[in-house]
Amino acid sequence: MDRLPPDVGDDLTGPLDERVAAVVALKTLPAAKSRLSSLPDPVRERLARCMAMDTLAALARAVDELLVVSDQPDLPAALLRAELPVRVIAEPPDPGPAGGLGHGRGSLNRALTHGDGLLRGEGFQVVLASVGDLPALRDTSVQRVIVASRGRTRCFLPDHDDRGTTMLIARGVPLNPRYGTETVSGRTIGSALRHQRSAAVALELGELADARRDVDTLSDLRSAHLLGIGPATASLLDPVRATPGRYQPVEVLSRQGRSLIVLADGVPESVSVRAYDGDPALLVPGRRLHAVRVAGALRCWA
Repeated sequence: MDRLPPDVGDDLTGPLDERVAAVVALKTLPAAKSRLSSLPDPVRERLARCMAMDTLAALARAVDELLVVSDQPDLPAALLRAELPVRVIAEPPDPGPAGGLGHGRGSLNRALTHGDGLLRGEGFQVVLASVGDLPALRDTSVQRVIVASRGRTRCFLPDHDDRGTTMLIARGVPLNPRYGTETVSGRTIGSALRHQRSAAVALELGELADARRDVDTLSDLRSAHLLGIGPATASLLDPVRATPGRYQPVEVLSRQGRSLIVLADGVPESVSVRAYDGDPALLVPGRRLHAVRVAGALRCWA
């Protein structure tokens, strides 16, 4: 795969008049991370949400505008609680078979194209698309991708095995995303080769492992953990095994100041309210919550 080398002398701050927007498309949680089906559904969905939150936090620090295209109903509230400056819009309507843009509302490429068009209509000439499962992503790596793309129309960053794509960036032209696989002459090709065939150029930026390590399997998750993952994802993982803690449903018994008393395995247990992520109005007696036990403590969510 032909790649462009890094520009060693580039200034990471970029020109003062360059405004960069990013767009991320997120599936509904029940459909997210299907390859992690060995995990209980509530944990799989929660892991997908946490990885997305860490990805968005890094992107938000590196760009001028961050747009998420998603039909996750509680996502705006979660972003507000996390104090992340992210705008959320709904997925575009399915154009049907005649539209030729994908299958159903979950088409990643259709959602990214929709967000890209909106951002360009608002005056952004530089738009970066990113996958939402980069829990180790750092804002400095995003900045390096932006800098390395200067003077080029469309570039992409291959994932850790060079088959997929974690980021695609376009200057002055539409993104034209080609995520997903395709069968060509009986051979299945990934999005990296699909993007290259669409005249996008692969960026070579050294290892840049945090920006290339997307997570589809538990092995991927362990590799990301070694790189240093964000706080949302880390809250779910056993710090030694780098796998999600043991899942258990709990029931709210009462709330006492900064502590939440829950019934876990038939035994009342005190949990810090800070270890709960969700609408505080839901913390009423009898409410059932999801939880994982990490390092002996419970982390709860609605």
